[in-house]
This record gives sequence, C-alpha cells and structure tokens, in this order.
Amino acid sequence: MGYFVRIIESTARIPKAHLQRAYEKMCALNTTHHNLKRGGSHQGGKKTASWFSWMDADYPSTCKDAQAILDMLGFYTEYDESGDLLITGYDNKTGQEDLFLDTIENEATGSITWLGEGGERWSKAFRGHDVIEMACASHPAPPKLLK
Repeated sequence: MGYFVRIIESTARIPKAHLQRAYEKMCALNTTHHNLKRGGSHQGGKKTASWFSWMDADYPSTCKDAQAILDMLGFYTEYDESGDLLITGYDNKTGQEDLFLDTIENEATGSITWLGEGGERWSKAFRGHDVIEMACASHPAPPKLLK
C-alpha cells in the first residue's frame, strides 16, 4: 500500500554555499521532530522505536552530507560543475520527502513539479526565503498528503 509520485520536472538545486547548512537542518530533524516520524517498530502493542519513512533511525551517522540524505529519501541527485547539488528526480511511494524539502526550503532555489499516480500535478518553487506552493491547472491545490 502507498501512493506513488514522481518528479516530472526539476530545476531544484542547493547551491554549494548552502550545502552544509541544508545538511545540518536535515540532521536536526532527527532530534527535534520525533512526533512526525511515521516509521517505527512495535512490540507488545507499543511503539519501541521510531524513524522517518525510508530513513535509517540514526541517518545522521550514516549520511555524511546533504546528497546522502536526499538519496536515502529516494531522490535522484547529482552535482553540477560548480558544486551545486541538483535534485533531478524521484519515482517512488511517498515517504516524508516533503518534510525534508520544507526543512531546506530556504537553502534551495528552483522548482519541482510532481505527478501523482492518479494524475494530480503540483509544484513547489524554492526562492531562498520565499517559497511558493503552486497548484497546476489539472489540480487546484497541492495534495494534502505532501503538505
């Protein structure tokens, strides 16, 4: 079970100068947002451990940079010739990629256009401190599952 989404267009990038700050912000989620972790294990009807969907429970110890975290989330990434990290794709079930993108929205520029398995389209534009959520003509508002 799950909802599949993919990126159909992306100009999103984290400039080289912002990579360390983006990494630090994504790592900080692991200690500050326990209530938002959807993954976990249970024993005797009680939750015994929790983590973010698709992530290791202690991903900051295994992911040494922003690219490693985004890759673990399921994004396709690459560096350009100037050292900026490009988010080039995603094609998987939704996890908690939206939370991590929201966390680095002030560090990134460009935009991502998503397509859901039901044909819904939505975009997120990163403009440093001004992040814009946009609806596309085929869907009047971003799906609630990602925002």
